[in-house]
Amino acid sequence: MNVSRNILLTGYFSRMFWYSVIIVIFPVIVLGCFSYYKSSGIALQKVNEGSAQNTLQTELRMEQYLKAVDAASMQLVTSPLVNNSLDSELTYKDFQLIRDLREYMQRIQSYELGIQDIQLINTGKRWLLDNSGMYRFEDYESNLDLTKYVRKEKNSFWLASFPADSGLSTRGSRPALQLIRQLPLNAQIPTMFVVVKIGPGEINKYVQNADELGGKYVLDEYGTVLIDPSGEWTGKNFPNAGMLPADMSGDRPSEPVLTDFLGQRVSANFVKSTYNGWTYMTLVPVVKVTGESRAIFWITLFICLGIMALAFAGVYMYSKRLYRPVRKLYETVKGAALSAQDLKKQDEFQYIGERIQNLKMTQHELEDQLQGQMGQLKDYFVLKLVQGEVKAADVAENIRRFAFPHQWKTKAVLVAQLDSLEHTRFREADTDLILFAVSNIVSELVPAANRLSPILIHPSQVTLLGSETEDREEFKNQLYQLAEKIQTAVRSTLGLPISLGVSRAYSEWGDMPAAYQEGLEALKYRMKTGAETIIFIEDRQPAQRVKPYYPEVVAGGLLDAIKLLDMDRAYTLLGQFIQEVFSKESSRQEYQMSLARLLMELIDLAQQMGAALDQAAGRSRSLFERLLDMNSAAEIERWFREDIIGAIAAAVEQSRASQDTSISEQVLRMIHEQDDHELTLEACAARLHFHPSHVKRVFRRDVGVSFSEYVAGHRLLTAKKWLVQSEMKVNEIAERLQYNNAQNFIRYFRKMEGMTPGQYRELHKEWS
Repeated sequence: MNVSRNILLTGYFSRMFWYSVIIVIFPVIVLGCFSYYKSSGIALQKVNEGSAQNTLQTELRMEQYLKAVDAASMQLVTSPLVNNSLDSELTYKDFQLIRDLREYMQRIQSYELGIQDIQLINTGKRWLLDNSGMYRFEDYESNLDLTKYVRKEKNSFWLASFPADSGLSTRGSRPALQLIRQLPLNAQIPTMFVVVKIGPGEINKYVQNADELGGKYVLDEYGTVLIDPSGEWTGKNFPNAGMLPADMSGDRPSEPVLTDFLGQRVSANFVKSTYNGWTYMTLVPVVKVTGESRAIFWITLFICLGIMALAFAGVYMYSKRLYRPVRKLYETVKGAALSAQDLKKQDEFQYIGERIQNLKMTQHELEDQLQGQMGQLKDYFVLKLVQGEVKAADVAENIRRFAFPHQWKTKAVLVAQLDSLEHTRFREADTDLILFAVSNIVSELVPAANRLSPILIHPSQVTLLGSETEDREEFKNQLYQLAEKIQTAVRSTLGLPISLGVSRAYSEWGDMPAAYQEGLEALKYRMKTGAETIIFIEDRQPAQRVKPYYPEVVAGGLLDAIKLLDMDRAYTLLGQFIQEVFSKESSRQEYQMSLARLLMELIDLAQQMGAALDQAAGRSRSLFERLLDMNSAAEIERWFREDIIGAIAAAVEQSRASQDTSISEQVLRMIHEQDDHELTLEACAARLHFHPSHVKRVFRRDVGVSFSEYVAGHRLLTAKKWLVQSEMKVNEIAERLQYNNAQNFIRYFRKMEGMTPGQYRELHKEWS
């Protein structure tokens, strides 16, 4: 759990993880929000469509009823009885006409129409007639507001009548809806009004206030509320008249409008009637619509949360998997385990980039240093080459590595020596400086394509020259011309005479040691030729005498392997030595000289190790006599293996055995005396001046366990002793015993003892 928390703190992992989370979760959140709002919008749209249709149906039902009442009233105003009464001053004497009018009026007031009352108001003849009877106009004139009944543009219209302005009523002041008709028709000044009154309950029957379809409102042409769901605003001006569209077309639902009404957000649908100018309105609270989509919201939310949880887990696992190689690389570059604080502060790639930059800078510095030392390395290689200390297999590789010419067909060695410093400004102490100057002159005069690096081998300056020509005479002429240039340049620059010895021409790199010796040999003829001469060895020694071949590198490796008792390698190198000696075309005497030289070196090694080779080989004949009598390479190799190398190895083993006991004892003493210091096998071997592998092998053989196991066991015993006999804390014990930290010490102690150090201390306190 701590590892996961630490990983989340890392700069790169944190960015990769949270960026992936955002990429995965953001579309889910957007999709969830879009789904919810889209479903809410669709639900609101469906409700609006239903509400618009319901509003239109309400208008149609209401107008169908109003038009039926209008048609009935039309029958009344067009009847002869009403027309005859226009100019009649009705009195009690006109009883029959009054009765006929009332009967006709009552006949119109059918149950289906729900007409509450019909009034005939004759302002010209000053009388009133309704269902209750006939009255004098003067008795009710003060209660009538006839200005509302007069409209020049219309002969008939609907008028809302509420208690405050109910007009003439003999049945109390109940709210009513009035249809007003003016007579005579098309008159400038009407003299009679036919008033058809309808109770509020009749029109409410045609309005369905279903909750799911919103509240229904009916407003007259003046904005007075005729019908509202609560009845609170009936007879009053509509409280939010500004929400009404100004461009409503007749008998068609307008576009739904989202607005605020009485403190809540509503969706409003409107229909404007062309019949009477009334406005039919349905208000649907948005909260009801969204409340219906609440289930969709919760389902969408849970689905999104589930997807987000799965995405979170998947992103974490995948990011952790992707981060693992980055962390390993970071820890490798860092070079130590990372703490949470390090992880939190540093960005891995930034740190890796900085380390790589540092490595590149270090590399450039090393390259600069190496470039500065390349000249010395080249000189060293040439020195080892002319001394025969480079393996034949390594020559070509080093030639390419140092960018020396490698296509030469012929090669030779030019050796220059000072003839004399007498009568010059130089002294013997200046010899090295003079040779160095000669070497610089050679470097300038001889093209790099025809030479290797000039070197100094006191008291000589040596240059290895070559050419791509195979003509030995042509190559000799080139060498002579170069030698003359060098002599002339040294004479003119330093004022000193020098002589140059030139070897024979060779084709193999392995012949360079012999060529160097020939150059030195040629200079010995100065006593005959005099100073400041150029001497070719082949001119002084026409018959070439080849020095017996002796593979010094292989012989040296053979002696080292015997000293280290690495017998497998020693026998392998012995076979390689015999094979290389006999692979050269030489005389029997030359073969014997090479083998005798190896025997002399082995005898010298045996004397150093205290081995008696004469006893091993038999005293009757000397070792050299036996070697000279052998006739085959296999016999010679077997004799060297069994009688010579075997005897030396036995002596070395016996000498080492006596040393090994001392080695183990000294290592044990170091462990016991320095248990509170960092102690390694390499450190012990360095103090004893032995190879760590040898000390490791001897210690395991004598003690029975490895060095590390013994050190760990000894420190465990020391820790147990300190836990029982001292009051040191566990952290102090771990630190003194050179554990990396207390946790490593506690884990090792528990593994070996089955309990923690604290439990071990408490247990022994109870026993004591």
